[in-house]
Amino acid sequence: MHLTDDENPQLGTSRGSIELDRIAAIRDISALLASQARRELLVFGRTLESNIYDQEAFLDAVRQLALARPVLSVRILVFDPRDAATSGHRLVELARRLTSRIAIRRVDDDDRERLDAFLIADERGFIRRRLAETMEAVADFNAPLEARRLRSEFNLLWERGATDPELRRLSL
Repeated sequence: MHLTDDENPQLGTSRGSIELDRIAAIRDISALLASQARRELLVFGRTLESNIYDQEAFLDAVRQLALARPVLSVRILVFDPRDAATSGHRLVELARRLTSRIAIRRVDDDDRERLDAFLIADERGFIRRRLAETMEAVADFNAPLEARRLRSEFNLLWERGATDPELRRLSL
């Protein structure tokens, strides 16, 4: 199914997979998934793409989730977070302010062969690009089996990942 402008997918509904092929659609669905997350949001990618993750709707959703949960609720894993950290990426700045609720790690060198990028909301919904460099993605708001499988992969990568010293630096 392709997403049209009059559709409004929700976590937990049984719409099925949505094929996306434009950055605007990926950005909008990512923000929508993030806004509907109530427990956990996981992001994996080569970079912290500003055109997706440094957008007001996405940032607002992350902020609301992080402030609503007293525990670490947003985990982000990227190959090299330094570019985002030095360029003033607002998600990095938010993570610096909410350190006990948002964490960003760098992917371990042994895991850099991965080519995909994904976002998971509450072990239920996800958006995934098989090739992170392309703008072709599949999203599903109610796919707990696939979301849990991706979460399991994410957790393994997370355990091997490390915090980048650049991310801990406080802005003065």
